[in-house]
Amino acid sequence: MVNTEKMVKIYTKNKKFLGSGHLLSINNNVIKVKGKNLPALNSKAIIIIEIYNEFLGIAPYFCKVIVASKNQLNALILKAEKVIERRNSLKVRTDLSFYIDSLIRNDEDITKDVPNMKINILNLSIGGMLISANYDLMVNDVLTFEFKYEKSQVLLLKAKAIRIDKVYDNATKELSALNYGCMFERLPLSDEAVITKYLYERQLQLYKNR
Repeated sequence: MVNTEKMVKIYTKNKKFLGSGHLLSINNNVIKVKGKNLPALNSKAIIIIEIYNEFLGIAPYFCKVIVASKNQLNALILKAEKVIERRNSLKVRTDLSFYIDSLIRNDEDITKDVPNMKINILNLSIGGMLISANYDLMVNDVLTFEFKYEKSQVLLLKAKAIRIDKVYDNATKELSALNYGCMFERLPLSDEAVITKYLYERQLQLYKNR
């Protein structure tokens, strides 16, 4: 289950990480953060506070410290920055892998020619995904697969390959891999809701580990 407490990370004005905690309260003027080992800061120090919001994304604030202890930080909001990764453009790095159910090429079902074809989803959004695969794909190939993770029902998703990204080895400059940008067929709202839930749970996991 997603933690309903909003996670907070604290940085210097030059983006050096100082510590993390959870949001106690926020209003137009003051942010209050609680924690167990918050940074000891001088009053009037300028800092950046990032608040993770599971619905909007990451909201950064430039602030001036009012008071700071290991258990609580109060800061005056000087400026609210633009929210990072709003819902309609959220794209998240993933570690999901699925076997495909079908592959259509030039209106022909060629699934039998790609036995045990597996895709690795490198990043995912409501609109599509970037994948690698154990078979070569072509632009306009259409694949279907069952999207599932432990907290949701199984979704049957259909995606079309719209681009091929070539990945080169930094040392040898030789081609080392092919990735494929894919666009989902229009999703019903119920499917969007499941994917959105996964995206925010995954984003929170990555954000905590950053």
